Amino acid sequence: MNKIAACCLLALGLGYQTMAQTADNAPKPAKASKIGYTNVNYVLSVSPASKVIQKQLEETQKQYLKTIEDKNKELETKFESYQKGQANMLESIKKDKEEELRNLQRSIQSLQENAQEDLRKKENDLVKPELEKIYKAVNEIAKENGFTHVLNSDQVLLYADEEFDVTDLVMAKLGIKAPAEGDVKKEETKAPAAPTLPAPTKKPAGKK
Repeated sequence: MNKIAACCLLALGLGYQTMAQTADNAPKPAKASKIGYTNVNYVLSVSPASKVIQKQLEETQKQYLKTIEDKNKELETKFESYQKGQANMLESIKKDKEEELRNLQRSIQSLQENAQEDLRKKENDLVKPELEKIYKAVNEIAKENGFTHVLNSDQVLLYADEEFDVTDLVMAKLGIKAPAEGDVKKEETKAPAAPTLPAPTKKPAGKK
């Protein structure tokens, strides 16, 4: 009897062990999706950092505009001088003057292009840390509120229930005060952008 009882207990033990292993290996039920959304561009645009960034970009733009303006005035002065004196110039001097004007034109064009590129780079450098703060806040909100996904409504979000808009939560997390109702609309707000510099004034180099 003792042997039979021992065999039964052993069989029961093996059975429980097998059931436990089967339960461990059984596929877990899929987690239900909870999808939220926010407008990253809007959050950035109403943040205090946005005004600071825009001001820095505008100050940099003014510096470049002053340099380009001075170069344009130099070009105009030299071109007027060339026009007045070209009739009495030796051909070799005339060609040198024309080449000088063309080189000045090219330098202004190059300055304008480099300035625009520098403004874009400065914008990226200033905006990047602010975007990282927003993304960090989004991640924290998603974990705190059980969201499996949070989309950026700036990018192809055709429809979404406002119940799942976490923009206010993100702004609260970042300490950003929402603008007064009616003052700013999410769809109309734009993040800071590098100003566009005007094209330099072009002057003809005269007839060859």
